[in-house]
Amino acid sequence: MPKIELLIDTIPFDRPFRLEGEPPLVVIRTVDMIRVFVDRCPHAHWPLSDGEFKDGVLQCIGHGWEFEIQTGHCLTVPVCNLRPLPIQVQEDRLSIELE
Repeated sequence: MPKIELLIDTIPFDRPFRLEGEPPLVVIRTVDMIRVFVDRCPHAHWPLSDGEFKDGVLQCIGHGWEFEIQTGHCLTVPVCNLRPLPIQVQEDRLSIELE
């Protein structure tokens, strides 16, 4: 399974960070966690990295759909959840497993 690795210090706090690649990813780092999703809203495929992040919720800029980043649960349409990608944190590095 392919992996992407990056230094944790390169990921900004409390705002969506776009990681270019195939597929592009959105990385969100808070004080308590790091979550990674495919950078695409399930509704109309807007990039989630262009959205707003506040109080643990990522809002898509396209149509305002909201996602709870801890689980990927869609607060707007509960059947359209995001699936977090598997990650590993080791010291100062983040490894993301692509499926």
